[in-house]
Amino acid sequence: MYPHNATPGLRPAASVFATWGDESGVDTRHGQFLLVWDTTNAIAAGHPSGHYRLTRVRLTLTTLREGSFVNDSTPDAFGSYLYPEDPRSVADADPGRPLELFGAGFRNSFTAATFLENSPFGSPATGERNAFATGFDAARTLVDVGNNVGKTNELFPPFPTRPFAVGAITNVAAGELVPADSKVTFELNLADADVRGYLQQALAEGRLWFAVTWLGESGGFAGTPRYPDFATRDNLLFDPPQLLIEGDLVGPEDTDGDGLPDDWERLVLDGTGSSADDDDDLDGMSNRAEYLLDTDPGDPASLLAIRSVEIGADGHGTLGLVDAGAGAPGIETSPDLKRWTQAPGRLEFPEPGLGTWHSGDVLGHSTLYFRAVRPAPSPPGE
Repeated sequence: MYPHNATPGLRPAASVFATWGDESGVDTRHGQFLLVWDTTNAIAAGHPSGHYRLTRVRLTLTTLREGSFVNDSTPDAFGSYLYPEDPRSVADADPGRPLELFGAGFRNSFTAATFLENSPFGSPATGERNAFATGFDAARTLVDVGNNVGKTNELFPPFPTRPFAVGAITNVAAGELVPADSKVTFELNLADADVRGYLQQALAEGRLWFAVTWLGESGGFAGTPRYPDFATRDNLLFDPPQLLIEGDLVGPEDTDGDGLPDDWERLVLDGTGSSADDDDDLDGMSNRAEYLLDTDPGDPASLLAIRSVEIGADGHGTLGLVDAGAGAPGIETSPDLKRWTQAPGRLEFPEPGLGTWHSGDVLGHSTLYFRAVRPAPSPPGE
């Protein structure tokens, strides 16, 4: 998958590689493997996203070329990808670069539902992609990560992102060349609420998209290639990509009429004896709130809450948040706990689940209340 690929959807091999330099029309994550599964025949679509209770999602790919790259199955520090003049730059701690799995996004009138196997990947003239790798930035927003490590022309300021998974090759020692027909497995990080939310929403819509990338240098077009490539569905000699999904699908039945589906109560509350207003884990959130936010009502650490408020000498406010749900919350303020308005500010998550919100001047109020909110997810199509 790169914009000037003239035969989309027909290749038996998918190459992944990076292109470093100041070419404004070429993404750093240049060669990517775009994958999609129509999941509707195996998993019913159309349920609220939180009804897809996932316990394991694993993608397996098969390598094609003998000894074209070395095994690095551990994440590399963000700074190791940056140019030396960047003050955040650090040396790579081990040989090679890891294979990284992300979600996929679309532009130029394409969507996850309308992008087809033979749709153009982008514009050969400009390099802009119709389909691209997506990950989450510090504000937990799903963004294009094709150039998140930056480029020398400074058109794309670098920013860190978390891959959905890093490829593991268990039969090859770290730093050793990877043989042909090796299996690369990506165990998706379901502990990351945003990754889990991406998967749940995709299953609700019936199409699950991924993009596999690699930030090693390709070695150019002369001589033996030095980058990974994988068997596609069209390859007749090697195993195609395989996807494993394990979990439970919560049905809509609510026999006691408390607003909590019976399946959900059985899965996370061990029965239907609790009510929607109960707080089984005593974390300050009712069972109904935990259901709507897709947090765990049996874990007091799994919640959405403001944990600290600080007012600086300049009058600016800083909130510390705990957030175990998917998607960035909003911050609202009120002078009287009755009228609530969206508060302007900057929300960042330096660590998964731990957020910091920075506001403007808040000292102009004798009393000001804050709350963190997240709308309940809408059914697919709404």
